[in-house]
Amino acid sequence: MTNAISEDIVRLRSELAGADTEIEVTLRLPRSAAEKVLTLLDAEESYGAMVIPAKHEFTTTQAAAVLGMSRPTLMKLLDAGRIGHRMVGRHHRIPASAIQTYRERQRTVGEATMTALGELSNRVGQLD
Repeated sequence: MTNAISEDIVRLRSELAGADTEIEVTLRLPRSAAEKVLTLLDAEESYGAMVIPAKHEFTTTQAAAVLGMSRPTLMKLLDAGRIGHRMVGRHHRIPASAIQTYRERQRTVGEATMTALGELSNRVGQLD
């Protein structure tokens, strides 16, 4: 990592530590990094996005943090077979692909639930 990028990261962290809801910083990025940032911003604007570290496997503690849930909740999902994993001795390892699959499935279920609630609301409204 170049010194300029390191300085930009420090400046960005400093701005994020403040209380402002909007921040303005200028970053010098390699083209490949700038393309990744643009892809992330486009995804966030279109349908919401989440950054999952480019790591092949996660421990249960790491996976729970990525999914925004407690480790006990994650363990219940693993035991129920709702998230793919493998065992390394007595320890669970969750592939990044399994985390992404779970998130996509949850989003699909959430969208279907909202559609069903909307339809039910329309039918109830028609009964008045």
